[in-house]
Amino acid sequence: MNKASGIAGMVAAVFLAVGSTSHAARAQVQPPPQVTNTYAAKFICGVQQESAINFVADAQAGRYSTKINIHNNTGQLIRFRKKVIQLRGGQVPTEPQAKLDPESLRPDWAKEVVCLDIYKHLNIALSPQAPPPYIEGFVILEVLHLFHTPAPPPDPLDVEGIYTYRGDLPPLGTPPNPGAGVSIAVVVYPAKSNKHPMQ
Repeated sequence: MNKASGIAGMVAAVFLAVGSTSHAARAQVQPPPQVTNTYAAKFICGVQQESAINFVADAQAGRYSTKINIHNNTGQLIRFRKKVIQLRGGQVPTEPQAKLDPESLRPDWAKEVVCLDIYKHLNIALSPQAPPPYIEGFVILEVLHLFHTPAPPPDPLDVEGIYTYRGDLPPLGTPPNPGAGVSIAVVVYPAKSNKHPMQ
């Protein structure tokens, strides 16, 4: 082999290696998951203690609880992501404070999100020496279509909110009034179709 042939072979090998690396890099780059449906479920949690008649309260004094039930109503695995937005009041726009890792739900399986989960996602510490703080906002569920996976069908989740309220506020450490009534409401949240890349 002469010197020219050797140099040509080396150049060809370098181009081949670069081409292979570029092809491998392109093969590893995948588009972000696509959001296909979203569900916006309201949450109200904690104790609103201010009961003075001259106080303009955002919510009536009492204890509030939320349970958000999620059910996969399809015949395939559904992937989704939860986001939590705690509203601040005063007409202040608020971005999501928690964007959780994607998760999945098997066909006909269900799960729930409760106030303890929401406090944890928002990094709000609870103390047994104090009532849980009053918070409200939204739990957003984003249904995801991942690269190289079957597309989820429209409206693949059943999402319901169960809300309870109790108006009595006994002193800390004392049992509640057994005669005090409890209010309950159930809300079914519809899917919204607004396809976009997951952010």
